[in-house]
Amino acid sequence: MTCEQCQDVATVHLTRSINGERREVHLCASCARKSGLSPREKTPDLGLDAVVQSLIVSHVGELVGELANLTCPECQLKYMEFRARGRLGCPHDYRIFARGLGPLLNRAHGATRHVGKVARIRPDAAERLRLRAQLREAVLHEDYELAARLRDQLRLKGADA
Repeated sequence: MTCEQCQDVATVHLTRSINGERREVHLCASCARKSGLSPREKTPDLGLDAVVQSLIVSHVGELVGELANLTCPECQLKYMEFRARGRLGCPHDYRIFARGLGPLLNRAHGATRHVGKVARIRPDAAERLRLRAQLREAVLHEDYELAARLRDQLRLKGADA
């Protein structure tokens, strides 16, 4: 196609409807710019992050734009990485990304509060963890008598549960 004004190669193609009649307009970039039909020739030199964020804000909304800036201080996961991968990085992400996770969980599960089964809480769980750590240390230092006593204590705690 050629430009209707200067006969150069047309790169802007518009279809207008005037009084029910369709008319096609074919212009080169400079004629389209002169007519006010084309945006400026060169786009501003922005980083990819800025372009993606501006697209997100314009198409999805301000909330996601705010969330796009969030990064977990513990695991360094960015909200947009979570959205792309579909996996959180650490338990702190639930608190950091709470504003974005609420609607997502509600859409996926129909609720934002867990109502299913809950793991039973063992009252001696902390004590068992402490004993296991001591047992590992005893074996590491080759103190087998202490390791045997700790093993026996762990077995007794396991039998009580």
